[in-house]
This record gives sequence, structure tokens and C-alpha cells, in this order.
Amino acid sequence: MRSDRSYITRKPFMQGEEQSRGRVQYITSKNYDAFLLRSDIHMASLRFYTRRLRLALSAKSIQLLFICILIVSLGRYVVLHNHDPDPFPPMPGPVLKVDDEGIDWFKFAYVQYVTTPEYLCSALQLWSQVETIGSHAQRLMLYPAHWSADEVDDSIPSKPLTPIARLLKQAQTDYYVKLQPVDVLHKDHSEHAMWQDSYTKLLAFNLTQYDRVLHLESDGLYIHNMDEVFLLPSAPIAMPYTYFGPPTGWAYSSQLLLLHPSSNLFQQVESAVQHAEPHESDMDILLTLFPTSILAMPQRPYNLLSGEFRRKSHIEYLRNTTETWDPEKVLGEASYMHFSDWPIPKPWIRATKEELNRYMPSCGRSEWFGATDCRDRTVWLGLYGMYARRRKEVCGLGFEVQERGFTEKGEDRGMVGDMVG
Repeated sequence: MRSDRSYITRKPFMQGEEQSRGRVQYITSKNYDAFLLRSDIHMASLRFYTRRLRLALSAKSIQLLFICILIVSLGRYVVLHNHDPDPFPPMPGPVLKVDDEGIDWFKFAYVQYVTTPEYLCSALQLWSQVETIGSHAQRLMLYPAHWSADEVDDSIPSKPLTPIARLLKQAQTDYYVKLQPVDVLHKDHSEHAMWQDSYTKLLAFNLTQYDRVLHLESDGLYIHNMDEVFLLPSAPIAMPYTYFGPPTGWAYSSQLLLLHPSSNLFQQVESAVQHAEPHESDMDILLTLFPTSILAMPQRPYNLLSGEFRRKSHIEYLRNTTETWDPEKVLGEASYMHFSDWPIPKPWIRATKEELNRYMPSCGRSEWFGATDCRDRTVWLGLYGMYARRRKEVCGLGFEVQERGFTEKGEDRGMVGDMVG
């Protein structure tokens, strides 16, 4: 009878080069001892490396490294799978290009309304910028029906045009603006004088000869062509969604008002004005009439506020957390800039030295060697200086920037703009 060592069932195994070459080697009584020896060597090697690994993992430095890797991995997972929604979601852009064929630019119009001589001069400054930069759309200005473009000053022997008539004529002849007299839409009981006549801008809803109109506040600067704004997605009304800083934060702004004129909508607006509470502004009326149908227009680059240069943080305007603030670049890319620096007065009123020292932008530290960086202040002061020069050039005598004062009603004329009679 064969011994247990000599009687081995022939079982195939593959080892080394024989495995790679595909040849099968069988365990027999002749090679069994060699097979066991090789197995013992492999097991010994495995136990050796296992002990080395346990010793390595027991070291504090390795444990600390493992913990750090685990923390980083968990952090990446949380960021990728459990973060808050994007704080700056994409904003709508034009659906057509300005140079697309088939656009009837006679059906689009820039609109301004004026109710005082001071705002008339500001509107004229804006029209001069539109003419210099160029535009495809039409230009229309609403003004009080009791004004006349032919009125003369009888107190002077030569009987020249009155300042108001002169500027109205200038808008027509120099800047190709259509004039439309209107009955000023306001509430006599309004608690805020600056709101009394601001309702007049809502008359733009009645300009049904146009498919779309863009109303511009006159106390601003038209910096780049804005024709593409007319090509934003269709909506009854569109306004810039603007960051005003604390305590207001984000809110719609009617400094730019893009709308589809409609007789039906105008009737609703007119009724809302007549039934408005004493404290309600034009913006309050718009938010009431269009609570869910307002198209948010991007603030950048369409509605830069002069007050932006006074802020410490510009993340909201830039709409990202990585871009470095560059005031010169931001101004250069803006399409429209609105003067908004309360309590600094309107730009046609010269702020006092005390006001400037208190409210003008502060100087910061440059990234280069900690040098003083006053670019915000330089740009901000330059805006007011440019406005003052342009006002004198465009409007002439009687409309120069003047010192701050008060109206006969005791109102700050730097806020309400009532200066020239």
C-alpha cells in the first residue's frame, strides 16, 4: 500500500513562468516537498510585511497623517454634495443680437421724464451722451404740459427763449429727441416731495406706439450703448436687481425701467396711483402690481451706483468671491451709472467740504508693498467733477452746479432738485 506522502491526487497548479506561458504543472510525490517549501516562504514573507505594516500604522505620525487625509476627504465630500445653492445664480441676457436683421428699432425707445428745470438739464446731459455714443432706438422725453418750447422771456428786450424753452428746443435739434407734453401724474398728499412727481415715469406704460421702452433716470451717466437691454427676455416689466448695502440689501431699482406699453396695464397703474397711500412710492406701486412677473435685470453692468465706490466689500456687485475689485475697470465696463450717495446731495448741488470729508470713499492699502490706494476716491470725485463740467457745457448759463440751500417750503433742494424757476 502506498504511503500518504507518495500517493497524491494529481491537481493542477500554475506557478511563475509556467503560469505566464499557460503551461499546467501537476503536484506529484516528486515535487510536493518543493511546493511546500515555496508555500512556507510565501507565508513567512506575508507575515513579515504584515508585522511591518502594523508597526508603521502604530506610529503617531502615520496615524496623524491618516486622520488628516480622512478629514480632507470628508470635507471635499461635504463641499461637493452638501453645499448651499449658488448665491449668485445666472442672470438673464439678451435673446437676440443688436445687429440681427429683422429688428424694427422704430418700435423701441429710450424715455426720460422731467418735471423741474434741474431735471430737464440732467436729461439733456444724458441725451447728449446717447447722441455721442450712438443708439438704434428712438428717443422720447415727457415734460409737463404747461411748459412750452416756444415760450419767450418778455422781461428782456430781445425776448429770448426762456431757459426751459431753450433746453426743450436743444433736445429736439441737437439730440433728435421727440417731445411729448403730459399731465404730471402725482399725489398731492404724498409724504415725500421727491416721490410726488416720480409717478410720472409710470406714464411710459401708455406709450403704446412702441413695443418696448426703456426709461432712464436723468441723474445718471450713459456710458455705453444700451440697445441690447431692449432684447432681454419678454416680460411686462424688467428692473435691475440691485444691492444697496445695509439695511436695504438686495432690492429692485426703478432707475432703469424696461416695460411693454399696454393700455390695460396703464389703467391699472393709473388707478393704483390714485389710490396710493401717502407713503407709497412709484416702486411700491410696481411691486404691488407685479409681485411675481418682474424680470430681474443684471445690476452689473446695467446699473452701477456711485455709492458702490464707497463700500468696503464689492462681492455683491461683482457677483463672485474671487475677482479683485478694480474701480477703473468696473466704471469702464458699466453701461449706466446712477448718482446714489445719500446723504450727499444730487450732483447739481455742490456738497460741502464737511460732507465730502465725511462721506467720500476712504483710501485703502494697495497689494503692492502696502502703498496707499485712493483709486475709489479718485474715480468717485471724478464722476461728480465730470458731471459739473458737462452740465455747464450742455445747459449753459443758469444751470451751473450751485451751493446747497433750501426751497421756500423748507425742503433741501439738494434732494428734490428745485432750483431754477
